[in-house]
Amino acid sequence: MRTDSTRISEVARNAAKKQIEEVYGKNYYENRYYKTKADSQDAHEGVRPTYVELTPDSIKSNLTNDQYKLYRLIYNRFIASQMANAVFDTMAVDIDAGEYNFKSNGQKLKFKGFMAVYVENEEEINQSLPELEVGEELKKEKLEPKQSFTEPPPRYTEASLVKTLEENGIGRPSTYSPTITTILERRYIEKEQKQLVPTELGRVVNNLLINSFEDIMNVDFTADIEKNFDDIAEGKEEWKEIIREFYKPFSVELEKAQKELEQVQLTEEVSDVPCDKCGRMMVVKYGRYGKFLACPGYPECKNTKPIIETIKEPCPKCGGKIQVRKSKKGRKFYICENNPNNGCDYISWNKPQKEKEAKTKKAKSKK
Repeated sequence: MRTDSTRISEVARNAAKKQIEEVYGKNYYENRYYKTKADSQDAHEGVRPTYVELTPDSIKSNLTNDQYKLYRLIYNRFIASQMANAVFDTMAVDIDAGEYNFKSNGQKLKFKGFMAVYVENEEEINQSLPELEVGEELKKEKLEPKQSFTEPPPRYTEASLVKTLEENGIGRPSTYSPTITTILERRYIEKEQKQLVPTELGRVVNNLLINSFEDIMNVDFTADIEKNFDDIAEGKEEWKEIIREFYKPFSVELEKAQKELEQVQLTEEVSDVPCDKCGRMMVVKYGRYGKFLACPGYPECKNTKPIIETIKEPCPKCGGKIQVRKSKKGRKFYICENNPNNGCDYISWNKPQKEKEAKTKKAKSKK
């Protein structure tokens, strides 16, 4: 499968070595090779600058702000990938206070290494502790009690779901995006901000599959079948034998499930909006572009209405209500209720409040 490569050519490696030794010193260079994933096709190189001598600052005047940020990110990460490790002096302290024991950790940067070029969080570099001696008595300045409770793991985002699939050997890079798109289109999950939340339909389908096909609906089976497919592609296994081993027990489970599975009906969500034509309370339905209201009297009454979501922030131009809508590709945008019929032309990808904050930050940066 094609994946993002971590391999670079020897020409690029030598150019990086020369640049690092000239700018930072010989002790900052370390010839590094990175392993690729199993069964990956990395015929191409990793993303890198074409000419290492063209530093971000030297060409900044010829780039837009976004181009400069992107080039700097690529350049710095490439150079850092060929540099030596950073070295820290670390300290761990145990503090006894009666029957209680407190722990504290600190670190001090001794040699920058790759951190001379690329650092994701500068606040985490130096977390120094004062000089202490064994048996030294410490005086309490203040004590801040904090109670914490066990929390459930966070819901998956698209990125964390892909990472989990990858760790468990499920699917391939080319299948991750179609998998997520499919379960979204079939309304097994919904997006709430960046999190993937199961719908009622998703929970019902999941429970039915687990109860009826226990052997198939597990991580190990999915990972093993992926390996079998790879073995078939490489000529190590005969596909007919693999299918025979799978289908014989599966056909028995499938026949049993078709007989025993009850007909599941999802309860419709009733809204507080009456139908304009017949007076019945409209129900929430799902369409290609999301939720909408429909009359439960279909097919006698075919009345439908869009569900209009609004936010608290008023329109920055006319003070009207801001409606949340979705584009054909599923991306949210914000539009004034008075656009276009009542003379307001406000429409934006960003919330009005966020827009105001962005303008304020931009004005401050200019000063």
